[in-house]
This record gives sequence, structure tokens and C-alpha cells, in this order.
Amino acid sequence: MRLAIISDIHGNFEAYQQVMADIGRSQVDAVISLGDNIGYGPEPELVIQQIKARKIPSVLGNH
Repeated sequence: MRLAIISDIHGNFEAYQQVMADIGRSQVDAVISLGDNIGYGPEPELVIQQIKARKIPSVLGNH
């Protein structure tokens, strides 16, 4: 099984989209988030919506 690990998105939806596009071109079986999905970036709601829609397992992170 090939995993893609993402973390520290911090509400940066544009970066999230680019990373997910790259993952989509890879032979990945599952994506897991190590947290810090929201925080500093301008679009935390969009990031959370997409993570939920894709059913990506996620931990909270350290802040």
C-alpha cells in the first residue's frame, strides 16, 4: 500500500490543491493528514471541507 502523508496546510487552500493534484498523478492508495490543517492561511473552511469530502483521516496537530 502506498500512502501520501500531508501536514501543515494551515488553511492555504491553493497549496492544498497543488499537493492533492500531485498526489492524484501518483499511484497512491490513501492520503493521511498529520494535522495543522488550519491556522494561518486565508481559507481554512475550504481546506476542512475538502479534507472531509475526501474522507482523509487526520489528527489535530500541535496548534
